[in-house]
Amino acid sequence: MKREPFVPYAGLFCLALLICAPGPIPANAGQPMQASLAAVNPPDVILVRGFSLFAKKVAEKTNNGLMIKVAPSGQLGGMKENFEAIMAGTLETAQVNNAFLGTLYPGTQLFDLPFVFRDNEHMKKVVRGPIGEQVYAELEKKTGIKILMSGLPDGPRSVWNKRRPIYSPADMKGIKIRVMESPLMVDTFKALGAIPTPLPAPDVYMAAKQGVVDGGECPPFGIFAFKAYEVAKYFSLTKHFAMPSALGVNAKWFNGLPADYQRAILAAADEARAWYDNQFDAENEAAFKDMKQKGMEVNDVKDLQEFRDAMKPVHEKYAGQVGGWKMIQAVLDTK
Repeated sequence: MKREPFVPYAGLFCLALLICAPGPIPANAGQPMQASLAAVNPPDVILVRGFSLFAKKVAEKTNNGLMIKVAPSGQLGGMKENFEAIMAGTLETAQVNNAFLGTLYPGTQLFDLPFVFRDNEHMKKVVRGPIGEQVYAELEKKTGIKILMSGLPDGPRSVWNKRRPIYSPADMKGIKIRVMESPLMVDTFKALGAIPTPLPAPDVYMAAKQGVVDGGECPPFGIFAFKAYEVAKYFSLTKHFAMPSALGVNAKWFNGLPADYQRAILAAADEARAWYDNQFDAENEAAFKDMKQKGMEVNDVKDLQEFRDAMKPVHEKYAGQVGGWKMIQAVLDTK
């Protein structure tokens, strides 16, 4: 009978390798971890470029152990659908405009109130400071959405339309304005006499082209994201919202990552946000120049205080949902 060879040292050799190994096998020794980042804007918009930079830096800091794929232009749906996917755990991270968070946790609407911020610097101090930390911590507790890259300027937002320039609230009467799917935004434009029409971002261009809406509202660079210059002539500087954008992350997914990957994500988010801050004003200025070259007319309103006065019923309605007038006053008093 043929005998099998006896190899007593093979198992001992493998055991010795395990005992003498310098540490755990790194997560990226095999296949890298994969994640998706959903964005509703086209890839050339500053927000999406900032998210792409974030993804690149995460890959660098994890030695390609965590690869985040950015899906722009609404490929994975509108912002509402993306938030639902994050909460369901089927999407890791997505673009956030604060206006969409109000239906998930009403306290975030503090940052959506019309004319609550003096300018973008004021907004950043509030949203990135103790007030913002408090509001977004409660959002994470309620929804499981963790906010990174907080306080990305997405305004001040102003009105574009094809019917007439806006100089006073009276000029808004009867104009169909696309807004995000946010009750507060709907109420804001109702108070101005407009006809607000909630639509997802990917649908805006065709809606304006087909006459479903007369226009919309966005920051200057948003004119090119929506190709508004092809369907509208007027961009009026109402500067009604200075609500922030950010990056929303599934908190359970984030907390389940290795600690070094979590640190890499946080560092990449800070670095990408710093880049965004440096670029934003320059790109808005360039957008004004480009939209005029495309034939759009840009105008200031006659008296911004008229618009602010028209917002008093909106502030009254939402004060109770955002922590009361005490919270609103805390924002207004931030220097």
